[in-house]
Amino acid sequence: MTLNASLIDQSLPGSEVTLQRIVQLLEDPKLECVRFAVAFARWEGIGLISSSLEKFLSKSGRFESIYGAANGITTPDALYYGILLRKIFPASIYAGFIEDEYANVSFHPKFYEFRTASSVRVIVGSVNLTGGGLQRNSEVSLEAEFAIGSSEDKILNLHWSALKKKAKSLTPDHVLRLSKSPGAAAEKSSKTSPKAGKPYLATSTKPSPRPLFEKILGLSSSKQSVKEKILSEFSAISERPRHLYIQILARETGGTKGKSGSAVQLPVATLGTYFGVARQETRAIKLDFPGETITTNITHFSNNTHQVRIKQIFSIKRPAVLHLERLGGDHFKANFISESSYQTTLKKRCPYQSRKNSRLYGFA
Repeated sequence: MTLNASLIDQSLPGSEVTLQRIVQLLEDPKLECVRFAVAFARWEGIGLISSSLEKFLSKSGRFESIYGAANGITTPDALYYGILLRKIFPASIYAGFIEDEYANVSFHPKFYEFRTASSVRVIVGSVNLTGGGLQRNSEVSLEAEFAIGSSEDKILNLHWSALKKKAKSLTPDHVLRLSKSPGAAAEKSSKTSPKAGKPYLATSTKPSPRPLFEKILGLSSSKQSVKEKILSEFSAISERPRHLYIQILARETGGTKGKSGSAVQLPVATLGTYFGVARQETRAIKLDFPGETITTNITHFSNNTHQVRIKQIFSIKRPAVLHLERLGGDHFKANFISESSYQTTLKKRCPYQSRKNSRLYGFA
């Protein structure tokens, strides 16, 4: 055996050497299949390669991924991205996870494989699919190349088959459960850094990825109804929109004797992505209107609908725009946009619509 190997030396913090090499391999026109088995995955890291990965998939490539889960680092957003890819490229994706069985044992590989018709390249080392691993940390990896059909290639295939037998194929229900487990993590940690007082390293060569919900809304290949379905299922997203704007129609439902009611129909995408309510789940939310706080329940029914009663709409001229700002958890500041700003706000803040003639809404 002649080993064709090279060192990927990311010893200088912020050099992004591994990121650049992974992107280079993803953009190889001869590439046919990519397989990742990685302990820790976060959208802040995966988002740095997502554009190159999706371009590869759009050319009939195949991507298989297995990430560690419930380990305190892998986030719901990273796991959801695998499900998102499966919805966009249904015949080309395997998205799996391995959850640790023991408190003192971790699923801990950093394995990246790139296959063409004639060769397979493997990167193994210390790099996780995180912003730290791909952008900021000092890391080291070894890249090796083998011929397709070689004994090494056969060993790699056996290794991957064994990993897939241990893994589970991801579903939104899995992600929801994992997000509530003791090993749950979020994209933006609220914990105090053990390195308090030290400066942060700036990484300007690659932009930080936008939040996952923004990426979904920006997909050009999906219809709005498809995007809404995805967003309604992704109730455990760890980085949520701060603001929600909802059009209040001239006549809301739930009224009697010909009078307009107060039951506002929430767009399906808001149930999961903004309010974090999973299907068949009920959650109480608190709305702080000027001079009055109300608590109301939101239920995500199986038909993806929910009406929330807001009696304050009886005191405003309709149509109007309701603006919610997240204060924390299930607590929101609420107010109605002034009548003079209605048309401007509707045009600027409410670009989405579930179907023709339904209410407009938007996130920020």
